[in-house]
Amino acid sequence: MTPQPFVRARGFTLIELLVVMAIIAILAAILFPVFAQARHSAKQTVCIAQMRQIGMALLMYRMDADDTWAPSSSHNDEGNGFAPQRPWIGFDNNNAPNLGGFWGDVSQPAVNPVNPGCIDAYLRNEGVKACPAKPPEWQLAIAYNWFNGNFDSEYYDVNPNARGLEYGPGSRNAFIDDTGIMVGLATYDSDLEEPSTTLVAWEHHFRAPLCNFLQRPNWFSSPPTDTNLYRDHLNFLHREGAVAIWADGHTKRITYGQLKRPWFSVRKDIYPSY
Repeated sequence: MTPQPFVRARGFTLIELLVVMAIIAILAAILFPVFAQARHSAKQTVCIAQMRQIGMALLMYRMDADDTWAPSSSHNDEGNGFAPQRPWIGFDNNNAPNLGGFWGDVSQPAVNPVNPGCIDAYLRNEGVKACPAKPPEWQLAIAYNWFNGNFDSEYYDVNPNARGLEYGPGSRNAFIDDTGIMVGLATYDSDLEEPSTTLVAWEHHFRAPLCNFLQRPNWFSSPPTDTNLYRDHLNFLHREGAVAIWADGHTKRITYGQLKRPWFSVRKDIYPSY
């Protein structure tokens, strides 16, 4: 038998290896953003579902309160070191004393026992308050619509008919009572003219659990352009969008540029061009 000649196994050349590596790099560049976007979309879906639960808690509160929305703030007689005001939703409103003893700092962790809110008894658990897209050290990052009839605005100089009549569902009026406590007077649900276009609460990135920062400037169909000043009053955790709760119970993602002033008001008839 004639012996077969030895044949050396052929390996990959350097060029072939570089080509394979380049293909892998291209695929990674294409797929990784897709995977990241899918993860973010999943977090947004969870957040929308959680905000919907908060909206349902507000609905159940109204059913037990004779058609009245949860007040933005009220007296807290429970003691235990809590701030004297009771918020609409459980929140550590003492984690930043320089904010006046009611507003808490969203971007800081809770350092005190959570001050029970009006709707907490209707929530399944504390976890529904925490969007999975927010940094884990933050506490609740949701603000209630605090447009109220006892607040002044540059907008009322050009539309005086709106003065005193522009308010959110939980804050028909807001004032400091004779004991020094901030009290919010809520409205009846039947007073809402367009529940599906009335904002109740949204993700926030500054001080919570209330916000009416956008009430002061003069704007109507498009928000103020100084986004460095106003941007933090929404929390853009979802691809430049924030999840919001509307008075009819639906929740969805909104962007800053979509905002319209009438969204913040129970009354729509006060706007001449609405």
